[in-house]
Amino acid sequence: LDRGGQLYILGGTDVVPDLYEKELSGYNIKRLAGADRFETNLLILKEAGVKNIDEIVVCTATNFADSLSASAVGMPILLVWNESGRLLDSQKKYLSSLTGASFTIVGGECAVSTDLEKELESYGNVERLAGANRFETSVMVAQKYFKDVDTAVLAYAWNYPDGLCGGSLAYSLKAPLILTMTKYEAKAVEYAKAAGIETGLVLGGDTLISDEAVRAIFAMDAADEIIEK
Repeated sequence: LDRGGQLYILGGTDVVPDLYEKELSGYNIKRLAGADRFETNLLILKEAGVKNIDEIVVCTATNFADSLSASAVGMPILLVWNESGRLLDSQKKYLSSLTGASFTIVGGECAVSTDLEKELESYGNVERLAGANRFETSVMVAQKYFKDVDTAVLAYAWNYPDGLCGGSLAYSLKAPLILTMTKYEAKAVEYAKAAGIETGLVLGGDTLISDEAVRAIFAMDAADEIIEK
């Protein structure tokens, strides 16, 4: 990024201290920080100019897996608090300002409840993508949003750093972000075969997603080289 370019800090000083902001002198820096993750989420949506939008993806705010799968889609993401069983007043106000929106919930009822689903229906059409687990849900997201692709990005399913960093990479490649891990790669194998995936990127080391799992997913021969970067 050239000096003078725009940088965003997402979250308050408890998560990204002022020290880091000072180290980034020379850039135009804007911090988007609400009182909690829900308010920060709304600030991000507003800053991105999400007003009249065809579709918003809805994910739980208290677990990372579904929102990681959705991060490569390029759609705005609304985080909801399933434990409350309702939309927050600030969220209702924001959604009321939109026109023509529809909603795709990513995750089952344990992630986004039926009560929240019913509330969303008052603002637009609602569809739900929910597999039996995070691996299957990740594949369902890929199947809905990525047609005629030959590349997939793999991220470890049981922690978020690699997938969080890799979501924008997957989006830039117009490729799905598939959550998987060693010994749990069956759904990724099925998806890659059905979609005709020929090229892949794997985020993280082989202790998370083993070379054996990678070869199975991308239908590689045992002798095929896996290039590390």
